[in-house]
Amino acid sequence: MQYPVCVRKMESFKQAEKKEQKEAEKPKFMHLLDEDEVEIKRLTLDDIEECVKVMRKCAFDVTEAEVGNIIRYEKSFGATVNRMIIGVGLAWPAKLDIKSKLITSGTPNALYQEDPAVLLAYEGRGIRRILLKERECETQRSGYGYSIGYLYEDIPKGNITDYIREGGSQLEKLYLSEGYDFFRTERGILAFKKI
Repeated sequence: MQYPVCVRKMESFKQAEKKEQKEAEKPKFMHLLDEDEVEIKRLTLDDIEECVKVMRKCAFDVTEAEVGNIIRYEKSFGATVNRMIIGVGLAWPAKLDIKSKLITSGTPNALYQEDPAVLLAYEGRGIRRILLKERECETQRSGYGYSIGYLYEDIPKGNITDYIREGGSQLEKLYLSEGYDFFRTERGILAFKKI
């Protein structure tokens, strides 16, 4: 039996629609799997040894005592997969003199964010951004006005933002995309954001 042209077109349209729907579902499903397996937790003193291992694998020269002193502030976070720490975002209270753009002593008004350490096998999953955002939320919960960090690379004289856009590191580009401002100091480039 021969179907009218409009019925055949309708059937092919439905088949094409189903195929598109299946294709659209695949990436979303895979994306959800990636997000579901990464969890964020506030680091505790029980996490020191594992954090140090992760940081050393990422070329950080740290000791358990140094990491423990920072974790005691209760402002640091770790990214975990199956309860194993795969990313470390240390942070501690600091006082930023916004006029001089210097970190000074006094009552904290900022949260200093150490560069995040992420195991190579988990690169490209947005873990740096997740750790940055979680520490920004902690800045807000703590009642601080600024989120800060230093960029230690030698950035040539000139416009810092243009340099980062053209050839900056992943972290520098992350700060730029999240609305951080940059100021050249004697210690390096200060990245800061009003929260």
